[in-house]
This record gives sequence, C-alpha cells and structure tokens, in this order.
Amino acid sequence: MYSLAAHRFMLLTIFMALVSRSKAANAPSELMQDICKETAKSHGSYDDCASALELDPTADSADINKLAKITATASFKSALSELGEDPLSANYDSMVAGDDVQSCEDELARDKAQIPGITTRNNYGKLYSAIASVVTNHLPQIYILTSCMYNHK
Repeated sequence: MYSLAAHRFMLLTIFMALVSRSKAANAPSELMQDICKETAKSHGSYDDCASALELDPTADSADINKLAKITATASFKSALSELGEDPLSANYDSMVAGDDVQSCEDELARDKAQIPGITTRNNYGKLYSAIASVVTNHLPQIYILTSCMYNHK
C-alpha cells in the first residue's frame, strides 16, 4: 500500500505538470509516462508511479484532469485506511496536505499562471485539510496523547 504522502506528492506533481504544459493533448499513455518520469525524479520509481496509477483501469486513457481525479481519489482512500490504522499519522498527514496545496499555489504564482479553477480547488484543498486536522485532533487516541504531552509537568 502506498503512503498518503506518496499519493499527495503524486497529486502535486500532476498539478505541476498541468501548469507547465502548454497543451494537455498528448496521447494518454504518453501523458502517464511523462507524469511517472517526472515523479520518479524526486520520489520513488517510475514503476511505483505507473503501478499506483494503473490501480484505476481508466488511467491509461485518461487526460490530465482525469489523472488528477484518479490520484486525489486514491489519496482520500489512503487517508481513510490510515485513519483506522494510525490516527496520529492521519492527523499529521491532514496538516501536511494543506502545505502541499500551498506549494501548488506557490508554483502557480512563480510561473505567473492564473488558472482560477485550480486556485479554487486549492482553496478547497486547504479548507478540507484544516477541517481534517481539527477533526482528527479530536480523536480519542490523539486527544489523550496530546493532553499527556502538553499537561505533563
């Protein structure tokens, strides 16, 4: 199973590829190859990326928007499974997810790209990250742990 951080990074990479491409009209399999090559440069391997995307049978024929949706869906599924296994990690990951969204916004600003649809989605991503952080912070295991850490004298 891939970690939530790996899925978030892949989603961020897909958004960066969207911003940096003048056209998203590449052949879908070529697009998937490009995304995985770019992902492999800084995170994992090409094969891991391809395997992660191919978990969705429509990925091979997907355009950039569909790949973003596939990756976001996989990320949420991973977060849900992690929530049951390790609430503290889920809490941390929910906070870090907002940072990843901000990185996407920073890249857009650096490239002077104004894509209102992505900015709107990023704003929702930051909001959902903040909500998830607050919600997971109230889970009993996390509440007990943080209470012990901060109330210990």
